[in-house]
Amino acid sequence: PSAPVAAPKHRASRGVRVRQSRAPRRPSRGDVASPTRASASDGDARRNATASVALKEWAAVVAALKSGEQTVLFRKGGLRDGGGKSKGFNLKSGRFALFPTNYHPPNKDAADVLARPEASRRAPDMRRGESVPLRVAGEVTGAWTTYDPCVLDALGEHHVWSRETLASRLNWKPEAPIAIVEVRAFVVDDDDVVSLPPDVDLYGGCASWVDLPEPVALGTPALSDAAFEARAEALRNALEAVEHEPLEWE
Repeated sequence: PSAPVAAPKHRASRGVRVRQSRAPRRPSRGDVASPTRASASDGDARRNATASVALKEWAAVVAALKSGEQTVLFRKGGLRDGGGKSKGFNLKSGRFALFPTNYHPPNKDAADVLARPEASRRAPDMRRGESVPLRVAGEVTGAWTTYDPCVLDALGEHHVWSRETLASRLNWKPEAPIAIVEVRAFVVDDDDVVSLPPDVDLYGGCASWVDLPEPVALGTPALSDAAFEARAEALRNALEAVEHEPLEWE
């Protein structure tokens, strides 16, 4: 029998552009890494692990991660992340707290951008003098980049956003790929919750990442090992319809 075809060379900051002259490459299962099977000892280690940075994400997504309804993020990088128009999302860390933010689309209510409007959430607003408690943390279990518009429909069952909203995120900064980041969410124990003070100069603005004043312990997984593994397998099956490349993280 012929030797298996090697997976494409890993490139951290590029996707593969879709060209009208050819159909998108359909990755084989070997191109899409499988999640690591967890053991009880793995669970204990994760629970005791900590995050020293926070990733800003819309509050509705944080709520969906916490409930287990969503296990994937779509990112392109913030306005203050640097790197120019072609710079994609920098996955600065594989373990982070989630900093909930509010989405303010023009002339729209937050519920209008959700495929499931009941998932709408309002985050604390530092501009109003409100502190932001970090109650959810995440650990990256897979990451990819794509320019492929097929991602809108292929991953439709894996997020709470409307197609219009995801399309707008994909079309923003078209020179940069969109990052697909699989995240296992953890609910931070009440005693370990870190609240960020309303310091807009330090924590405000359109930067994706912020350094934390103290580490946040991950806490309890939002989904059981079996449930998360099932979601991870379903995501990888869906990604077979999308042209993509792997994305590195630290």
